[in-house]
Amino acid sequence: MREIKHSGQVALIMVLIMTVVSAIAVSLAGRSTVETRIQQMNVENTEALLTAQSGLEASIAQNTAVSGSLGDGRGYQVTLSDVGNTGISSELINAGQGFEINLEGATGITGVKIYWKAATPAGDPAIFVSDVRDTQSVDYAYDSTGNNGFTKVVNGGSFGGVNYTYTIPSPINISLASSKKLKITVLGSAAFLGIEPIGGEFPPQFTNFRSVADVAGTDQNVVKYGIQYVESKTDQLPSVFDYVLFSGGSIMQ
Repeated sequence: MREIKHSGQVALIMVLIMTVVSAIAVSLAGRSTVETRIQQMNVENTEALLTAQSGLEASIAQNTAVSGSLGDGRGYQVTLSDVGNTGISSELINAGQGFEINLEGATGITGVKIYWKAATPAGDPAIFVSDVRDTQSVDYAYDSTGNNGFTKVVNGGSFGGVNYTYTIPSPINISLASSKKLKITVLGSAAFLGIEPIGGEFPPQFTNFRSVADVAGTDQNVVKYGIQYVESKTDQLPSVFDYVLFSGGSIMQ
């Protein structure tokens, strides 16, 4: 019987097996490297966020711009800016909630114009405005129909880069000698407000705290993270307190 040798075929099979094993090993190594880098980036981003928050908390507590270092290549810088002098675009205000504008310290204002639009497609909000003065309040009410003592509104137009549905037909007259603040209450449905001073400027209404963190990352990279916080200068209370003050009710926890 003749002996058949398969050494060449065995060698080829071994080469193929080694090639497949090597490819799998390289793939696993590459995947491990990517996952490790992703984990490092998550850690660095978290450190940057916490560093920015630390700076923000320090700045709010001191009510001033601050900068500092937390060591290990982590630092922050917080800047402050006053906003609201030339006009205000509010966030969403729910029905029954109020928004206040401080007038003490205003310069040159003879009136205020108010714009608004519904926050929901089917909404048709109205507003009730109180000009709070030294000894009394002068009240105004506006809606889209002009019934039941309300003044009918007109088409809003654009203000502050925002298109509004409604605006009041003429500015509310302001007496800087006696007017202390405007209080605007949204009725009917949620709305966004725009408030424009006529003839001058409001005093600053908000302080904007902006904190930027720098964290030393891997490969000589610097990870930056920025957050900001806006604080009212009028110390507005949550709208629930309006109910308590005017209904005689109480707050239950």
